[in-house]
Amino acid sequence: MRLGIDVGRATTVAVLTDAAGQVVGEALADSAPTTAVSLRRALARLGPLPGTIRAVAVVCDLARRPLVPRRVAALRISPDHHPALGPFVGWPEKSRTAVAGPYQTVAGGSSVTGQPLAALDRTATAGFAHRARAAGVMAFAVCAAGAPTAPGPELEAAGIIAENVPDATLSLSYEIGSPGLRERENATVLNAALGGWADALVQECRQALRSAGIDAPLLFAQDSGGLVSADYFRRHPVIAISPATPCAARGAVARTGSEHAVVVDAGVGSVRCLTVVDGEPVRHERPYPGALGVRVQLGAPDVTEVAEGAADEIHAAVARLGELVPGAPVLHTGGRAADVPEGRFDAARHAARADCRAEIEHIVSAAGRAELDHLLDDARGHALSLAIAAGAAPATVRVRTLTHAPVAYLPAGVHRVTVQATGEPFTDVPS
Repeated sequence: MRLGIDVGRATTVAVLTDAAGQVVGEALADSAPTTAVSLRRALARLGPLPGTIRAVAVVCDLARRPLVPRRVAALRISPDHHPALGPFVGWPEKSRTAVAGPYQTVAGGSSVTGQPLAALDRTATAGFAHRARAAGVMAFAVCAAGAPTAPGPELEAAGIIAENVPDATLSLSYEIGSPGLRERENATVLNAALGGWADALVQECRQALRSAGIDAPLLFAQDSGGLVSADYFRRHPVIAISPATPCAARGAVARTGSEHAVVVDAGVGSVRCLTVVDGEPVRHERPYPGALGVRVQLGAPDVTEVAEGAADEIHAAVARLGELVPGAPVLHTGGRAADVPEGRFDAARHAARADCRAEIEHIVSAAGRAELDHLLDDARGHALSLAIAAGAAPATVRVRTLTHAPVAYLPAGVHRVTVQATGEPFTDVPS
């Protein structure tokens, strides 16, 4: 059996499913100020468990608990640039003040297709590490030009930082975000800043589960609605800051059998709306404000948020989104969906049944079809490996989607490749 738990501002919902994915138990409890108490309340309402829990999936937004971000030392590996394009530029002032530690640009990096631009300046990198340590900053974000295609400079820099600051925590941009440098750098810095939040959330969840006698692998919903293991979440929290509405939307679609829909998620203080096409929430096409209001491009669903009670604005948002899916139904979900009480369980139901998911986006350069096919095979393998790292059982992983297209503004033979891999959660190892 698998357990899905949706931790909301007002209520916490637990859903238990059997091996076939059928719901065998549901419970709802008032949320508490801490996640651990919220989980314990919901589990107590669920009552004695009828069998062994093989996995637990938690849905919890960043906004659910107070955030004290870590200060981050940001290292950019690239050619020189204008100061107006440097790290932390364009951040909201409050977020910059809370997060920005020392930052520096050092020589190195690659072109978007992976061609080396210069050797990494190892001396400058070591000096930066010492400066950050002297400032008391132990969280590092490393972002190199061309890293999604050629991660070598970031890995080399990470080794230098680890050698000079043994207790450092490191976020590397090639593991996070899109090929674009600035949004990828922003996402990497945010990832480093959110490390304390993720560590505390994992610890609270594990304590609550063990106090209830549950010793099963712990997973967390990411913003796409897929799952990742607790350890993967701790390393990459930026991909899992607002999973509640995407999970609720996927649960509403599964409950109603609607492949196309406008979903209205009624929560405490706000109503969040999104569009589902072919069973998938529609994503942002351009950079958007992520955690702390910082612009990122992480492929999260495009959610429109309206204040609770603003009926005219809600109707306008639904009408606008409905233009993307003419004739599709409007599905109501969430804890405040008074007319659809079963909608309160949608996010937890989805989490209890969801797969682990990983996605990569690369720029590749191929002289011909044979070389392109080879690079596509490499991308498939990378995505499958990443899905396993995210918590999927190796025997179950598969490539769900693979797309590639020429990049119009680059020379012939340059393609943007996106691969998504999924697999059932690995359930044989305790959390």
